[in-house]
Amino acid sequence: MLYVFGDEALSELRNATVHAFLALALRRRPEGYVLYLAVYVKPVTRLTPLYMALIDPFRRFIVYPAIGRRIQDAWSRAYA
Repeated sequence: MLYVFGDEALSELRNATVHAFLALALRRRPEGYVLYLAVYVKPVTRLTPLYMALIDPFRRFIVYPAIGRRIQDAWSRAYA
């Protein structure tokens, strides 16, 4: 975790394949809240683009929705 503020956070991951950052920002809207999620990936080796292409469906359809559900559940428990 690089930093955490009341409405945003930035995490860093570095391993042999990627150097990545996960940014989360929560913004208030008239109709409620919107959570923004961004993942930035910097290649570490020439294999990083291939690796990212191979795991892309897993990230998009399993990992990111699971993160969203966990955040939504925690939010609902805390503020419902």
